[in-house]
This record gives sequence, C-alpha cells and structure tokens, in this order.
Amino acid sequence: MSQRTTPVPRRLGRPKDAASAETHQRLLAEARRAFARDGFDATTNREIAEAAGITAGAIYHYYPSKVELYGAVYEEVQAIVYGEFERAIAPHASLIDRFGATLDVSVTMNRDDPSIAGFVIGVAGEAERHPELVERLAKARKVNTRFMRRLARDAAERGELAADISPRAVEDLLNAMLSGLARFSSQTGDAGRHEDAVEVLKRALAGTLIR
Repeated sequence: MSQRTTPVPRRLGRPKDAASAETHQRLLAEARRAFARDGFDATTNREIAEAAGITAGAIYHYYPSKVELYGAVYEEVQAIVYGEFERAIAPHASLIDRFGATLDVSVTMNRDDPSIAGFVIGVAGEAERHPELVERLAKARKVNTRFMRRLARDAAERGELAADISPRAVEDLLNAMLSGLARFSSQTGDAGRHEDAVEVLKRALAGTLIR
C-alpha cells in the first residue's frame, strides 16, 4: 500500500499569540530561502506561503507587500549575522583576532544555513534593479558599515595600523574579503571549500601562509 504524504496544515486568517510568533518566524525563514534561491522577481507569495504552511492571503496580515517582506527578511538576517559577529569578537582585542573570529563564525553560519549568505549576496543587485527597495533597506544596511568601521577604527586607535594606512581603506578591505568569501561560498555551494579558503586567508593575515 502506498503511503500518502500529509500536507503541512494551513492556518486561515491571522494566527494568534504563540502560534502567530511561530508562524511569523517560519514565514521569514521560508521567504529568506526563496529569495536566496530564486531572487526577488521570481519569488511569489504563493510559493512562500506553501512552504510556510499558510495561505497566500495570510502573508498580508504580516506584510502589505513583497517589498516589506523582503525588507523584514533583510533586517532579520542582519540581526542574526551581526549578533553572531559581536559575540564572536567580544573576547578579542586585536584586529587580526577579531576579524579571524568573524570569519570563523561566517563558516559556521554558512554550513548551518547557506540561505543566509545566499540572501545577503543578492541584496545589492536586487536594490539596483528595484529602487523601491533602497529606502526600505537603508537603515539595516548601516549595521554592516558600523561593524567594519569599528574594527578598523579600534585597530587604528590601538596603534595596530602602520602610519600610512587609512582606517577607511582597512574597512573597505574587510568588507571586500567577507563579502567575497560569502559570494564564493554561495556560488560553489561547497561549505568545505569555503572553510578552507577562510583558513588560508587567516594564515595570510597572520603572516604564516608563505614559507
């Protein structure tokens, strides 16, 4: 006898209390995966709703438009990523140790949930194609700038940087390295290669890469 697959039950209308919070988190997670996989244009409310186990119309109880949903996903991703980064750098003082801890956390997050990096690397392109996203994402995008700027400025204030090195240039380099590795990880789909590349970069920063 063939077994029937039991569909995810759908909630009609606005879920309440604990169920509402649980549904909301599931909605954001499934939206993140869909946006990361298919992009803003190709992702539909129906697709997200089916994955989250709700009706397409129920999404509008949470977000009035796809732009608002995309913005909410981005805010949640920024909170997750930079919350983890802040915890990782807390025990460290030097720039090399702090950035190394940040890279290690990026490896863990990528291995545990590749949709986070997949979503993040698509944001710039989506904002360029859809001007209506720019204002919606503006505030949350500053989180990244503040984090990297602080790492660079703290290093300068501690005298870690050579006198002719600009903290702004260091900030730009840190951003480029982190975003480049995220893009590499998402494009290859190989968590092991991403981890190996991070280890090589850490060796290079520590001056132990070349014999």
